[in-house]
Amino acid sequence: MYSMVIPEGGKTFMIHSQKIQTIKRRYWKRREWLLIAVDTMDKKTTTPLTGRLIAHSPSREEIYRKSISYKGLAMIDFAGDPPKDIAYVF
Repeated sequence: MYSMVIPEGGKTFMIHSQKIQTIKRRYWKRREWLLIAVDTMDKKTTTPLTGRLIAHSPSREEIYRKSISYKGLAMIDFAGDPPKDIAYVF
């Protein structure tokens, strides 16, 4: 699946859907927050399977700000060992 993405710079480019784990692995050593548009989910578990990276940043607040303007189904995740100052809720 391909989609059009227009970042803040205004240039349009095509980006293809990838496995969520592939996207997270790419940024693991950087320890960054990721905003990922979800393309497919496991229907039984509602686990996101594939998506497109919309934004990445070491700043959680920056990713939260960018997520407000995205209108589709998206997820925010951290690539790396979890920061000590956050708690995960499932």
